[in-house]
Amino acid sequence: MNTNKQTPQNYIGTYKVYKIYRKSNRREIIRRGLTRDEAKALVNSYPDSNTSMVVFDKQFYSQRYYN
Repeated sequence: MNTNKQTPQNYIGTYKVYKIYRKSNRREIIRRGLTRDEAKALVNSYPDSNTSMVVFDKQFYSQRYYN
């Protein structure tokens, strides 16, 4: 029996929004320190593009940002 089941942890840190260029895969940070809702709203405010996409991700990955 496997007893190493991990419970999902909630992220309590901030988020960053960045643009990824499709051909070069270069990333350009647009804004840091946002809540999840602010990051989603900012991503959705950018128009669709064939050359790049705007995404958001966790700003920090250290264990202290999870509860």
